[in-house]
Amino acid sequence: MPTELIGEFGTPDAEREWIVAECRLAIQHLKKVCGEPPPEMKLEIQWQEHELGEYPVIVLSWEDAMRGAPWDYIARCENALTAYEYGEEPPRWSLPALDEDQDEEGRP
Repeated sequence: MPTELIGEFGTPDAEREWIVAECRLAIQHLKKVCGEPPPEMKLEIQWQEHELGEYPVIVLSWEDAMRGAPWDYIARCENALTAYEYGEEPPRWSLPALDEDQDEEGRP
């Protein structure tokens, strides 16, 4: 099954249950900001082994190995995950555009 890394996530040295909850919230955030993954693909938590233990990463995975990776979606998710992790606003491309003739609250 092909996978593409979106990013590492989770509080170091926290309980596994806590880390899984953090990653699930991050995945929900990615879906809200970037949209649902392309058809037959999913965002999920994958545990990577390291000599000091395991650590979680968020990946985009799919079944069909002949299908290419959706690089635009992956890049948007990487940027959104970084912003989420550091408490920043979502990237501007995820927010609705303001009409030039309206103020920030949508009034003419």
